[in-house]
Amino acid sequence: MSQEYLGSITLLVLLILAMVGKNNSLALAVSGLIFFLLLGQMGGEMKGFSHSVLIFLNKYGLKIGVIVLMMGVLAPFALGELDVISMLNSFKTYKGFIGIIAGILVAIFGSRGGYLLDMEPTIVTSVVIGTILGIVVFKGYPVGPLIGSGIAYFMIYIAEIFLKK
Repeated sequence: MSQEYLGSITLLVLLILAMVGKNNSLALAVSGLIFFLLLGQMGGEMKGFSHSVLIFLNKYGLKIGVIVLMMGVLAPFALGELDVISMLNSFKTYKGFIGIIAGILVAIFGSRGGYLLDMEPTIVTSVVIGTILGIVVFKGYPVGPLIGSGIAYFMIYIAEIFLKK
C-alpha cells in the first residue's frame, strides 16, 4: 500500500472519529484536506495546485493557525472590551496570577514543542493520536499538537533523566 493511500484512509478514519465525537473543527479540517486530495486526483493544473496547497499547509499551516488563534484571543482588545487597566488588574487576584503563570507555561511548552517537532518529526504521529483522542473522547479543543509536543518534550526529558540512572 502506498503512503498516499494510507494517508487517505487515515483522513477518512479521522473524519469518522470527528463526526462521532461531534467535533466540527476537526471534521472541517479533515474535510478540507480530503477536498484538496480529491482535487489533486482530477489531474492537470488542479493536481499541481492541490499539491502546492498541501505542501503550503504542511510548511506554514501551524504558524498561520497560531496567528489566527492569537488574533481571536486579542480581538477583545481591538473591540475595546479589554484594555491595559484590565491587564494590570489581572495581577491583583490569585486567579489572574495563576492565569499569568499558566500563560507562561503554555508559551514555554509551545516553544519546546516546536523544537521537538523540528528535531523528531515522527513524534507528530503520537501527538496527533493523543490530540484526536483528547478531542473525541474528552471533548477537548484541537490546539494540542504544539502544546502536546511541548509537554511530550518535558516528559521525555524527565524520562531520560531517570532512564540514565
